[in-house]
Amino acid sequence: MDSSHEGWLPDELGDLLARVTRPGRYVGGEFNLRRKPGASPRIVLSYPDAYEIGISNPGLQILYTYLNDATAASAERAYCPWPDMAELMRHHGVALWTLESFAPVAACDLWGIHLPHELTYTNVLELLDLAGVPLHAGERGEGDPIVLGGGPGSANPWPLSPFLDAVFVGEVEGRLDAIVAALGASSRAARLQLLAAVPGVWLPAAPERRARRQVFMGFSHTMPVTEPVVPVLEAVHDRAVVEVMRGCTAGCRFCQAGMWYRPVRERPVELVVEAACEALRTTGCDEVSLISLSSCDYSGIEEAVRRIRALRPGVRVSLPSLRIDSAAVTLARLGSEQRGSVTLAPEAGTQELRDAINKGVDDEQFATAVRATFEAGFTGLKLYFMIGLPGEDDAAVAAIADMATAAASAARAIAHGRARVSVAVSSYVPKAHTPFETAAFAGEEVLRRRQTLLRDLMPRGVRISCHDVGASVVEAALARGGPRSGELIEAAWRRGARFDGWTEWFDVELWRAAATDVGVELNALACAAPSQPLPWQSVDAGFEEGFLTLEAGRAASRQRTDDCRRGRCGACGVCHDDVSMDLVG
Repeated sequence: MDSSHEGWLPDELGDLLARVTRPGRYVGGEFNLRRKPGASPRIVLSYPDAYEIGISNPGLQILYTYLNDATAASAERAYCPWPDMAELMRHHGVALWTLESFAPVAACDLWGIHLPHELTYTNVLELLDLAGVPLHAGERGEGDPIVLGGGPGSANPWPLSPFLDAVFVGEVEGRLDAIVAALGASSRAARLQLLAAVPGVWLPAAPERRARRQVFMGFSHTMPVTEPVVPVLEAVHDRAVVEVMRGCTAGCRFCQAGMWYRPVRERPVELVVEAACEALRTTGCDEVSLISLSSCDYSGIEEAVRRIRALRPGVRVSLPSLRIDSAAVTLARLGSEQRGSVTLAPEAGTQELRDAINKGVDDEQFATAVRATFEAGFTGLKLYFMIGLPGEDDAAVAAIADMATAAASAARAIAHGRARVSVAVSSYVPKAHTPFETAAFAGEEVLRRRQTLLRDLMPRGVRISCHDVGASVVEAALARGGPRSGELIEAAWRRGARFDGWTEWFDVELWRAAATDVGVELNALACAAPSQPLPWQSVDAGFEEGFLTLEAGRAASRQRTDDCRRGRCGACGVCHDDVSMDLVG
């Protein structure tokens, strides 16, 4: 990027800020912000959602910290402007800027965009357009940044492939130095060529070159981020964060994250405690969250919580993901005595269906955990379920209401009316690189009918919230899509689809019209079997050939597969050469 842009500030910015909601989204100036004037190469990191969502993402905090503190590069940030700001930017001809230097995003060398989930994909196009970067990768020239996508969306990179120059598959920490080095080449083509040689990088322009998912084996001995950027306005997560474990071995067959982030790697308790105390000091927060896909499965969790509480009396220690057992509830109580609620995720209403999805919860464990919740003094219990799972029928849906009824009865008996039970219900969407990657999506009609059934059966006093079926249809239409999925995303964006993850902005009719524009019917596309060969075979997730098919067969016969850290190895194939499980102790 041309250093003459350093400090550039659009004359209209002050006027724009006076006319939008939450102007603090666009001005930077946060605590722990990094500035590196004159540094090269210049990288912009973006999360395709509003500032308060993006700044809470731990992954971008990791990249931002490492790039600025450990490489010659500078990393700056830009989040997706809210529609009121986007409208004014277009009207006044103001291009998207970075929060560190107010330089135009389009002038950077590399633009890294996190791809968290399908309902953010239209915002990726919004970011590109507001920055003045050509929407399609094939239209970009020498002066345009290389646009690199990464994150969970890289599991199936095809839907956004027309708009990305490159995709990083897997965990990027161990490859950041190589990426920075590649940006030193003299031309855009040469930079792309060097990037293509970095393990984990996939180029849509050369799809025949498979990219293997990268696993960061330095996790256990790497200090977590202890000086994160602290937002200037309220964010969705107002707490310090320490990632204690990466990966999960539970083997839930519906869970893409559990499959994608294998194998399990844990940080030593000493490192966790040190990082937690330092992060609390540098952020001023009064709560620290020990995060992972399943924090209660971290081998050192109880010791870590006790030691943090001993060093910082009164601080709250939150564990965002609990197993369904009484020990987990006790841990939650230990971590945060002020917290009034617990979330448990049975996922399915019947034992048969839980066995099919490999969710290791039985009715007795559920009842014990519910009792432990209320006996520990918690005043709220939230139960999380999915509908539309492979093999589900109406009886399995009705069983969800039975579990809620049992929990509500326990609340009355133990908490004497001082506790409440609520139920959250999402719709299952099959995802790439899971045993259900070729399973049928339930479809709009079935999901709406089962939501109605569940609402009718839910006992009085239990609050139920159901995920928008239309949003699930859109997610399903994109999750297993191939190269033409980008046409649907672009058509929806051109019709005005923005911030689809926000209830107040999502409009399924825009997506129905966009599907018509490209010659398909939206629900039919969502329910269609994925094309063969599977589009995401461009990505090598590291599984042994046949493992996912074997797991799908075990699901159909309701057979459980052991958690490989406690039982037999499932022979998934992820552990090989220098990649293996790395546990505390």
